[in-house]
Amino acid sequence: MRQHLLNGWLVAALIALVCLLGITAYMEVRKDLPRVACMRDRAVAGKRAAQSESCSMACCGSTNPNA
Repeated sequence: MRQHLLNGWLVAALIALVCLLGITAYMEVRKDLPRVACMRDRAVAGKRAAQSESCSMACCGSTNPNA
């Protein structure tokens, strides 16, 4: 009985860990998308710069890819 209870807690902890890792990955990708879009297509970036201040601050017009 005790082994089943421990296995249940282990499965719950693994599910929680996978969910936290997924949420973290999603937030990082969502945060990095405007910069990647700017670097991929500068013509589109010029149009989007007026719409998105984060794009213009992050990379548009900047030569540093880590900006």
